[in-house]
Amino acid sequence: MGWFQPGSGKRYRWGLVGLFCVAALAACGAPTRPSEPAAAAAAPVARPIAAVLAAGDASIPVFDNAVEVIRDLLDERAVAGSSAALLSARRQRPAGEEFSALPTLEARLQATKAPAGGSCLVFLTSHGSRDQGLYLAASRESLMPADLDRSLDTGCGTAPTVVIVSGCFSGQFASPPMTRPNRIVLTAARADRTSFGCGAGLTYTYFDECLIGALPNAADWHEVYTRTSGCVAQRERQIDITPSEPQAYFGEAVRDLPAPLAVRGPGNIEKISFTPAPTPFRPHLVPIDRAARQGEYETIKTYAEAMPPKALAVTPGGLLALGTQDESGRASEDDVARLALQRCELVSGGACILFARDNEMTDLLPSGQAPFHPLTLVRSGTLDPARTPFIRDDQRPEIAQYLALPGPKALALSPGHTEFGIGTGADIQAARAEALDRCRAGQRDCLLYAEGDRIVLGWSQ
Repeated sequence: MGWFQPGSGKRYRWGLVGLFCVAALAACGAPTRPSEPAAAAAAPVARPIAAVLAAGDASIPVFDNAVEVIRDLLDERAVAGSSAALLSARRQRPAGEEFSALPTLEARLQATKAPAGGSCLVFLTSHGSRDQGLYLAASRESLMPADLDRSLDTGCGTAPTVVIVSGCFSGQFASPPMTRPNRIVLTAARADRTSFGCGAGLTYTYFDECLIGALPNAADWHEVYTRTSGCVAQRERQIDITPSEPQAYFGEAVRDLPAPLAVRGPGNIEKISFTPAPTPFRPHLVPIDRAARQGEYETIKTYAEAMPPKALAVTPGGLLALGTQDESGRASEDDVARLALQRCELVSGGACILFARDNEMTDLLPSGQAPFHPLTLVRSGTLDPARTPFIRDDQRPEIAQYLALPGPKALALSPGHTEFGIGTGADIQAARAEALDRCRAGQRDCLLYAEGDRIVLGWSQ
């Protein structure tokens, strides 16, 4: 069983294991509070995208992993007219993948044109140096903001263009001349800060992992940015390092540009997505660092031996969250899977991989990486019984009853158990205290989730 101790001083013990690689290594405006998925919004029409995805260094796999997974996500869109060019510093590359030397990257960007009615997407991930741009190991040169601006001006021109630069000190790309009205620029750090998660045993850098997890089901690029920056901030707090503070610029002409992946239809935000692989669950295939897997041997073994229904949610950084039948014996298979995901999301700050359900593993993406599940944990907004986390579906009518109560009132939930407490009182302080006391009556770890009809969980765990 793993412990997590958030900044509030409280401790939760719910089978959450192996927080992240504590020895975080440098990968190479302060983040705002993430917004929630617009569950009731109609899915926008998918537009074609011309993408350039480049990994600047091949000495560790994190950069190529991120590029390949984003390619997989874009390929799943299957929108006519879309294209994706991949560049890598690997000497031996798959067919069709270009060498990420500076002249080749600039030529590729200059040749990239937005498809009719579509946009450009550029994702660059590597090491970065202060005031020295993004390092391209293939040519032992750096891409500078002015170079990138000129190449984009020649290629995508005035078409809607999203540029994501991931690396230390990458905030230098979120300033002029890069800041044009038709561009959105997202960076992994401030111009004077490092980013983190660059290690030989890791799958992605912190920013890239948070970005990839934020893309599914995000309505627009504002939502992608706020989800990503919130996730990064939470992970950095957990290991007590100087925040990298991802940056963003949104040009006037593209402020409402939709995110690249499809938004699922109204009411489906809670739907559990899982495509089983042809082979059954194998403990040694859990997609975390080998050292982390060895450290969590007992937890993974516990999962393997548990009776269904059960689910295992993970992050590539080494966090594991188990979902199993609760004491009532009434949890459904979807309840268990959702609980595993929400417990993982609470601690990770971002999306997680639903790696196993019962004795089946998830099917991998073409890159060989496990897919992130769209976010299920609602952290802000108006309380909705259908989307309240950490409970079973058969408990949702009790949340509706809570909403019908007069105020002041508060709702406390136990992340590790399907229990909750409802409190009322003369003022909100009394309601909070009663809700927590009732939730903790069974010696459970509890947190305040709603006050009145408003969700107050937020992103500061």
